[in-house]
Amino acid sequence: METQVKAFYQTNKGFELFTIFGYVTKGVPSLEINGAGKLSKNIKEKLIFLTRNRKLAIPHRRFVICVDQNDQLQNDEQLLKWLEFPLLLTYWYLAGLIPIKKLENCVTSGWIRANGEIFHHSLSDYSRGQILKRIPPLERDQTLFIGGAESCIHSSMLLEHISGLSFKQSPQVENKIIYSMTS
Repeated sequence: METQVKAFYQTNKGFELFTIFGYVTKGVPSLEINGAGKLSKNIKEKLIFLTRNRKLAIPHRRFVICVDQNDQLQNDEQLLKWLEFPLLLTYWYLAGLIPIKKLENCVTSGWIRANGEIFHHSLSDYSRGQILKRIPPLERDQTLFIGGAESCIHSSMLLEHISGLSFKQSPQVENKIIYSMTS
């Protein structure tokens, strides 16, 4: 099985879009995260912790998730944190935990605390339009935003289908929408 998801982050110059892709094989059971620089191991351990802490059953397979990165992302750890939610989404999708047919037409961004809080950008219609401009025209009509703003699928609605997880929305802080994952 393989998948990909588009992820974005915000800079002073606007939004940057990149692809996260992954696959599963029958190799030695593991999770590999490539392309997130120095934070790859930290993000990997956080995803494993979140999964184990919630007692989610992951198949004994080799999961490989890669970030098709650009130069700016590679050099800025503050931008790398916005990979955490797309990487978690990809991992849980590949593990069969998320009942969605495909991630290929999804766009998302967000970071996660070890306690399960998920932070998303609060996107205006204008911001979504700026991100859509970076997506090839043939794919724009089918693009689905996953996040916490209006006209997005809320991450809590997507992940609440995982047995044993529930969510509560916290007050919005600094243009970020926060959800707390509870077991």
